[in-house]
Amino acid sequence: MKKFAIILTGIITAILIAVVVIANIALEMAVHPENNKTRDIETCYEKVYNAYPELEQWHDSLVANGLWRDTMLVASDGSKRHGVILQHDSLATGASIVVHGYTDNAPIMMRYAYLHYETLGRNVVVPEHYAHGESDGDDIRFGWLDRLDIKDLWLPLTHELWKDQSIVIHGLSMGGAITMFVSGEEIPDSLNLTAFIEDCGYTSTWDQLAYQAKEMNMPEFPVLYVANLLCRMKYGWDMKESSAVKQLAKCTRPMLFIHGDADDYVPTEMVYRNYDAKISGYKELMVVPGAKHARSIHKAWDEYVERVESFLAKTEK
Repeated sequence: MKKFAIILTGIITAILIAVVVIANIALEMAVHPENNKTRDIETCYEKVYNAYPELEQWHDSLVANGLWRDTMLVASDGSKRHGVILQHDSLATGASIVVHGYTDNAPIMMRYAYLHYETLGRNVVVPEHYAHGESDGDDIRFGWLDRLDIKDLWLPLTHELWKDQSIVIHGLSMGGAITMFVSGEEIPDSLNLTAFIEDCGYTSTWDQLAYQAKEMNMPEFPVLYVANLLCRMKYGWDMKESSAVKQLAKCTRPMLFIHGDADDYVPTEMVYRNYDAKISGYKELMVVPGAKHARSIHKAWDEYVERVESFLAKTEK
């Protein structure tokens, strides 16, 4: 009997060690992705220019005239956050904070910056999150802690630059999740934040990683539970707490939800859960037929522009 207990204890210990090892590997793959293109700035510019050659001339013209400029802010922990400011040399219709996604950066968001700056005539700020672009940091935080950078750094900066202009936050993918995370925070009316636009953001970091784990035939239990424990211990944030659904329940400002109906990365069903979670204030939903993940603006440019323009006209009166 004693021998059996020793063997059983050994087996259980081995299983627990294996689970911890697998969970740690999964966590590290998520927060330190091997294909993190976000630091390769020049390649990102080339990718955008290859897809939209007209944006190269537009970008170069802004830079030459000092209307596209870099800025660096310092967070409360002393680490630096890089961002880009696009300022009109004449009166703008408002200001927009354009929020990028997982392993993206400011250049990758140029199409969205063009929409707000050129098409809508707004001043624009494009922040780069911790561990992205030219900002400090090594571990990606899936937007939960990044919401505080938007709230405490980028929103006050945008207001300081253009005090008399209303501000909208427009985020894509993880940036969409960040936008929803911010929407549940207490933000003074004096900052002139009037509305949110989220495009293909997930319901929570837990839900998104559970979905990806399922796609890789990895069990949610116990691997994701252990990974979450390790995440709290190593990186200081919780995957379940990182919830757009919970934050949206506290959101009172207007929000436009956008998603492609062919999205199999952040599944389309998540947008309906997010939309339903916002129980106070004005909201709209746009589901783009045939659009895959983060492709709605590319699949249906005219409709996208019209819907955003209409939404802002209603919410910024």
